[in-house]
Amino acid sequence: MEKLTKKERKELKKQENLQKLEKEQKQKTYKKIAFWIVGIVILGLIIWGVAAVVSAPKDESSNTVSPITSADVATGSATAKANLIEYADFECPACAEYSKFVEQLRTDYPKDLRVAYRFFPLPQHQYGMLTAQVAYAAAKQSKFWEMYKLLYDNQASWAASPNAQGIFDDYAKQLNLNLTKFHNDENADSTKNLINNSYNQGINIGINSTPTFYLNGNVISPTNFNDFKSLVQNEINKK
Repeated sequence: MEKLTKKERKELKKQENLQKLEKEQKQKTYKKIAFWIVGIVILGLIIWGVAAVVSAPKDESSNTVSPITSADVATGSATAKANLIEYADFECPACAEYSKFVEQLRTDYPKDLRVAYRFFPLPQHQYGMLTAQVAYAAAKQSKFWEMYKLLYDNQASWAASPNAQGIFDDYAKQLNLNLTKFHNDENADSTKNLINNSYNQGINIGINSTPTFYLNGNVISPTNFNDFKSLVQNEINKK
């Protein structure tokens, strides 16, 4: 075997170093290419994800009030041009004031206005839940709106009482309700469940105060009776 000269060995070593350097440079290049490919893929996925979220159909059920149905405590014609939904609490002073507006509107628009009352007893009120039960028990004997008026007109009296049940029993007697049925319906689990469901549905559509009114599906905030009446009349005129 022929031995390499010193010059040839030096040249061979140089070639090996060049090959090694070239290999390292190729590896670095491959790594950079891989890095950019992964980056582009990740960026593409992010853009796709954002686009999917933006273009996804919005679920509006969370802030849309459900229409009046036969399950509601309601009065007025099912074909009325204006449908008013009230979320309220019988111990709420503002609700007591607005109840007068609601009663007058019912008188002024006997054919064109339908009104539904939905229970929204505020937890800070001592008798919020109980009065809702009392009102619904009266509704079971077709006297809801009569009890509605008694509760709101006399709010200051029973709200200050340490034990208002006796007062509510007197209202039931005034309305000639069957007291046994009245008490059974008042305390029934089905009554409490209905009220709690009404409250939870209100929470789900963003209600956080009482009274809250919806007129033909749109929330309204009238500040006086004339304002309230004008809003109702405008809806009637649209039909």
